[in-house]
Amino acid sequence: MEEDKERKPYIRRLWGLSAVVMLVFAILGFNLWNLQIAQASYYETKAQGNIMKLVSIPSNRGDIVDRNGELLVTSVPQFALTIDWMDLQSAQGGNWKEVVARLAGYIKPYWPIKEQSVENIMEDILVMIQNQQWERYRPVTVMNDVNEELMAIIAEHQDELPGVNVEALPVRQYPKKDLAGHILGYVRELSSEEEIARFNENPQAQADGFTYRQGDQVGKMGVEKSYDYWLRGKEGVQQVIVDNNARPIAKEIIQPAEPGKTVQLTIDAKLQEIVQNTLDDIFINVVHKDRPDANAGAAVVIEVKTGKILAMASRPFMDPNDLTGIIPEDVAERYFTADEAASFDRAIAGLYAPGSTFKMITGMAGLHAGVVTPTEKFDSSNPAATLGTKYGIEEWNGVGFGLVDLNRAMAKSSNTYFQAVAQRVFAKNGELIKQIANEFGLGVYTGIDIPGESKGYAPSPEWKKATYGPNFEKQRDKAIAAIEAEYAKKLAEAEDEETRNKLEKEKKNKISAAEAEYQYNVRWYVDWQYFDTFNTAIGQGYNSYTPLQLANYVATIVNGGKRMQPYVVDKILDPVTGEVVYQNQPVVRNIVSVSPENLELIKEAMSKVTSGEGTAAALFLDMPEFSGGAKTGTAQIGSKNTELEDLTNGLFVAFAPYDDPQIAVAAVIEYGEHGSDTAGLVAKAVFKQYFGW
Repeated sequence: MEEDKERKPYIRRLWGLSAVVMLVFAILGFNLWNLQIAQASYYETKAQGNIMKLVSIPSNRGDIVDRNGELLVTSVPQFALTIDWMDLQSAQGGNWKEVVARLAGYIKPYWPIKEQSVENIMEDILVMIQNQQWERYRPVTVMNDVNEELMAIIAEHQDELPGVNVEALPVRQYPKKDLAGHILGYVRELSSEEEIARFNENPQAQADGFTYRQGDQVGKMGVEKSYDYWLRGKEGVQQVIVDNNARPIAKEIIQPAEPGKTVQLTIDAKLQEIVQNTLDDIFINVVHKDRPDANAGAAVVIEVKTGKILAMASRPFMDPNDLTGIIPEDVAERYFTADEAASFDRAIAGLYAPGSTFKMITGMAGLHAGVVTPTEKFDSSNPAATLGTKYGIEEWNGVGFGLVDLNRAMAKSSNTYFQAVAQRVFAKNGELIKQIANEFGLGVYTGIDIPGESKGYAPSPEWKKATYGPNFEKQRDKAIAAIEAEYAKKLAEAEDEETRNKLEKEKKNKISAAEAEYQYNVRWYVDWQYFDTFNTAIGQGYNSYTPLQLANYVATIVNGGKRMQPYVVDKILDPVTGEVVYQNQPVVRNIVSVSPENLELIKEAMSKVTSGEGTAAALFLDMPEFSGGAKTGTAQIGSKNTELEDLTNGLFVAFAPYDDPQIAVAAVIEYGEHGSDTAGLVAKAVFKQYFGW
């Protein structure tokens, strides 16, 4: 009995424990029944709303190096402030906008645009999130280059900032800063449907089934843009499960990303640096003495036998690092809206009157047409007699140089000689000078492998008629249509025949006046004039070309008449093995019609410019090793009797060495006046660096 008493409490406890276990199992069983049977249709519908998406993982963008392998562009890990939508939803009470508001307050002291309020910063962040509303599984990058102080603040307040992270993301870095900035370009996010469509026209992307999308980082200019698909690599694949509100609930990497290829340029970084430093020196030491506000110019160095660009600079220079991330207003103005916008690539897009650097074209046209011989002499000191008119363009020295043949006219840059030759050429074939100019790459696209080049203008009678004629025809037709409309109403309201006859006469007179104005405009602005011939002959008037075209034209003269297609990318390498996966090859765009004999005569004439009494002889006095040829140019910026009449750009084109030309140079200095005093210094510095002279 006593033993039963001792066991009794334990038995009660055992029954109690059994009851609890039974209760727990009953609750679990009920819940299982409720989930699997009672609410099966509800959860089945909810699960069907979940969607599995395959999402791309951005790859590490490839490097860009110069011809010797020197690093010009790379991608480096940089701390960026991001927002992850999946985690942002875990905000207390589901009010994720409050998280964004708190974040805006914390980052205001570090925000790139200092004058923005917290409210405006919050709006900017919300716009960033909105832009990715259909790809919320991708983190939104709010800020790049987060410093340690801000990192500490974010870490300290992490509990109140769900979804806000500081991540190490690959960011484009240009270690040489503004060196070759226009050639390299910069990278930013795709910004419009039109831009996306243009990128999706890339044949390589189409062949690989790749589609550019909103949010992709792409090259915006230069090599970064034209070779974007090579540089961007292969994106990885991540599986993301999102609910029917496009919110991610699970992620898994299926295939890792592959890095982009290494792009090796034809550019020589050391030569590029020499060109840019020389341009700076010219403005600081020469141009700014008279024009302290002048800052723009450009220069190109090209390999004459291949078309490889060895150096190409546009001033003001462009530092692509300035265009990464959020761009402050003052920086945006300096690069995009200022009068001398730094993002404008003057080397390939700037159009300049070539001045006397065009005279080789006039000379070749004269020799080619057979209207002049290299030894025929013209009296440059009596232009009225030589040209048959007193309205020719005077010699730059005001008095002329006496009798000049081809060599001496080139050496002294005689305006009279080349105007006289042009008169004969136009009398025989009005389109020949334009034809020759086009053959040498002036007024046509060069085909360079970076975007944004300008075509320029090589004028001729037919060109002028096609360019300006339609506009004056439209003006006339519009004026006559307005007259017809005006008098149709008046005639309809005329009370008698006398009034009607009077109105008809008025109408006829007004139409005649419109026709007379049209004929006047055609006479002076459409038909070719004698002054058009003179202006064209010496590189003024409608002549307008890029520095790249000028360099390539000189290269074509001295390489035997093959117009090469310029290019800046030599080859593309596998970043791991170093294997060449693509090699650019020299391309001949056309062979000129000018004979080798006449090309040699022009080459010889150019050599006279740098020796004896030539306009660039003094430039090379302290460089006895120099051999080659050149042409100076001083191009009037404005028309006669305007405020720009006395302002000139300085131009210079050259090649070296004489016997076996290797490189050609073209330089333009805005407001640089005499080309030998300004632009010529670029060519001299290039020859010294390249040949060791």
